[in-house]
Amino acid sequence: MNTREQLNQYLRGVETRLRWLVVSKGAAIAAGVALGATIALVLFTNALAFSSESLAWARFLLFVSLAVAIGFGLVLPFVRLNQRKAAKRAEVIFPDFQQRLLTFVEKREQRDPMLDLLAEDTASVAKRTQSEAVARTASIFTFATGAGAAAAVLIWLIVAGPGYLGYGSSLLWAGPPKTGSGAFYDIVVQPGNQLVRRRSDQMITAQLTGFQSPKVRLFARYKSTSKWEETAMLGRASGSVYEYLFASLAEPVEYYVEAGGVKSKTFKLDVIDLPMIKKIKVTYHYPAWLGMKDMTEDPGGDLRAVAGTVAEVNIETDRPLRSGVVELDNGNKINVEGSGTSLTVKIPIEKDGIYHFSALEQGQSVRLSEDYFIEARLDNPPTVHIVKPRSDAKVSPIEEVNLSVQADDDFGLQALELHYAVNGGAEKTINLLDAKGTKSSGGHTMIALEEFKLVPGDVIAVYAVAKDARNTSRTDIQFIETQPFEKNYTQAQAAGGGGGGGGDQEQSQISQRQKEIIAATWNELRGGGKNKTNSAENAKFLADVQAKLKEQTMSLSQRAKSRQLAGANQEFQSFVKDMDEAAVQMGLAAGKLKSQSWKEAQEPEQKALQ
Repeated sequence: MNTREQLNQYLRGVETRLRWLVVSKGAAIAAGVALGATIALVLFTNALAFSSESLAWARFLLFVSLAVAIGFGLVLPFVRLNQRKAAKRAEVIFPDFQQRLLTFVEKREQRDPMLDLLAEDTASVAKRTQSEAVARTASIFTFATGAGAAAAVLIWLIVAGPGYLGYGSSLLWAGPPKTGSGAFYDIVVQPGNQLVRRRSDQMITAQLTGFQSPKVRLFARYKSTSKWEETAMLGRASGSVYEYLFASLAEPVEYYVEAGGVKSKTFKLDVIDLPMIKKIKVTYHYPAWLGMKDMTEDPGGDLRAVAGTVAEVNIETDRPLRSGVVELDNGNKINVEGSGTSLTVKIPIEKDGIYHFSALEQGQSVRLSEDYFIEARLDNPPTVHIVKPRSDAKVSPIEEVNLSVQADDDFGLQALELHYAVNGGAEKTINLLDAKGTKSSGGHTMIALEEFKLVPGDVIAVYAVAKDARNTSRTDIQFIETQPFEKNYTQAQAAGGGGGGGGDQEQSQISQRQKEIIAATWNELRGGGKNKTNSAENAKFLADVQAKLKEQTMSLSQRAKSRQLAGANQEFQSFVKDMDEAAVQMGLAAGKLKSQSWKEAQEPEQKALQ
């Protein structure tokens, strides 16, 4: 390889590296301009709510700026670059050439005998230099990295950018989304194009999406005029929804909404002559389990009944209705049956909701009435309480005890009963309901204690039960205790000192705790043992309490025996005997409680209390 070829190869290497530098630098300029222009133009179009005009101008400016950046930053430098410019660049970087390299490039095509000497001299300098120094790899890499970073940020903005920056970038580069998603700044107008019954009201709502505006205006143009009329819309509490009412609309009207520089599409309300509803009558067909007769409301409208009821709604119109429907708020429709001016529809009442009457005309649903409410009421359990006596009572064994019970139900009582048991014996029931189906009832009865031949210390357990069609409610259990007319104490009893008084006090405490156990058992029985885990825990707890109370009762009896009071007086002998029998019954009750035999535990519990 001669010296000329060596210099040419050297120049080609310099030129190649310079071209890489031009490409990387031009790409960085183009990507930077594209990113910067995109952000600036998105800010510009965002200020104008991404209107069509602003987007058109923004796209034009974006592509012009990008074309200028590519043209002046990449294409022109790349086209203009040649070996003469490469030689000039090398002369600047390596002054040792002293213009020899540039002279060689300019004269290498000439047949000058001195050219070989020049080439040999220049080649000696070229051997001492490196073409990489003309366009350093670090510079090429830096520009390429900058171009890649700017391009990556731009692509991220277009594909997944947040907020208005991402939305605007996507609009500028990709155009409107094809998925049907709404605009970033939009006004959603309801009902849009709609057919309306003549002389009826029509509510227009506008929801601002992506922005807020202190002033929202509706523009309307009626068929009889050529001028657009402007009116302010009223805001709801939510702050982004506004509404306007076209009252008694008599002719077609075009309308649109404008706010904060954003304008909605133009819609049209057409009017049509349709029948008017004059009267509504409702007949409630209650479910069979409720046991209630059908009831009629005239006039009617709102539907309120127990869930499971079917409301038969009859409407009268001022002229025949061809195709009527009932529209529910869940989107379901029920056809209206009948012809002429008297029509009927059956609406099942299953849950709370709203309904209205409509007519099907020209493929659209045209509202005929205002909204009516549907209230599906639950069948709540009845309430029942014993009015008299209000709490536990102490009476004489020959007294006549008056009892009063009051019960209420939202749909109708089916039973009201008073239950009582003497000394834990068989339960007796008294019916206190005068007539089934009444919503409120009070019952009264009298129990003559003399008939049961009671003695002081006997106990009557009392509770009341109320029933409706599906539910049963019970009161808490109450106790009627018999006691003597007076308490006589003999001298011998008085000689016992404070021990007798202490025994009386302890016996009262045992009686009170036994009442609490009976009440707790009754509550478990009344609850039906719905929670198996809690019932098992309560059973174990009550069984333990009953067992401890048995021990306390036996201890009281043993103390009385140890003081040799059993033979001192007949009353004390009876006392000891009662304590022993109470302990036996408590033991039986504890066993029943432990096995969760709530009902079987009641009898020994009450006998123990007696």
